[in-house]
Amino acid sequence: MAGISTVSSAPVNAQVATKKAFVESELQKTDWRHSAKFQSSLRTWLIRIIIWIVLIVVMFPVVYVVMTSFKGDGKGLNSQTLFPREYTLDLYRQLLRPGSNFLRWVQNSLIMGVTAGALQVIFSTFGGYAFSRMKFAGRKHGILFLLIIQMLPINMQAVAYYKMLGAVGLTNTRMGIILIFGLGGSALSVWLMKNFIDSIPRDLDEASYLDGGTQWTTFWRVIFPLVQPMLVAQFIFGFIGVYNEYVLTSILIFDDRLYPLGVGVRTFSTAVSTSWTLFCAAAVLGSVPILIIFFAAQRFLVEGLTRGAVKG
Repeated sequence: MAGISTVSSAPVNAQVATKKAFVESELQKTDWRHSAKFQSSLRTWLIRIIIWIVLIVVMFPVVYVVMTSFKGDGKGLNSQTLFPREYTLDLYRQLLRPGSNFLRWVQNSLIMGVTAGALQVIFSTFGGYAFSRMKFAGRKHGILFLLIIQMLPINMQAVAYYKMLGAVGLTNTRMGIILIFGLGGSALSVWLMKNFIDSIPRDLDEASYLDGGTQWTTFWRVIFPLVQPMLVAQFIFGFIGVYNEYVLTSILIFDDRLYPLGVGVRTFSTAVSTSWTLFCAAAVLGSVPILIIFFAAQRFLVEGLTRGAVKG
């Protein structure tokens, strides 16, 4: 009888085990949405989708401007397609022909941008070193005061700059714009340079002084070689700030021979019509100097910003 009972209970146990396995399988199917692997995969795909949306929003105007510049004169906004049916370089030839106003505008922008950027580098380097290593009255609150001034909208300063340049005869001159941005735009650069120098150990200064170095030799031989990444970053931002400026330059410069690029391309738009395709071609060519400088100094730019933005 015991043998018969054991044999008869075996199918029952098998059925119970099968049902238990089936229930566990169903529970796993219903709980897969709550698994850590699924949630991690879902977050990854959501982040990818958001990144792609941002890239499309950011890149579409760039692609549109570049494609429009190849469509030829008068075929820009009226075209029903993003990509031109026939690519043409006529607009680029028109802008780059010898003696064109466009080349003069680019030249003016390069002169003002390079000179103002160099001035920002010089003054911000000395200013940042002074606020970081020297002790003087107003040192603690002076940098904060400079930043507050820098935060004022440029439109609020336009009238004051116009009066100031007019008093010294620098209105409608490239030198006036260079001085405004080279000296007046150095507040943020001074703050970044101060933080960058703060990240340099003071032990290096003390070692230089022990070797008989003066404050000047310590700055020139110890500090200056270490701040070169920040110098590059400051020059790039100073250059771009002047190169892309429109508000102040349109107020302070009214001779078309001295127009920078931002003000010059405005002449493509008149009360009667606007040459959008020519405008797009000018925008593409005008961005080339900035792209060249950025990619050539990308490594220094990243290092300068990361070390200058956070005090070590």
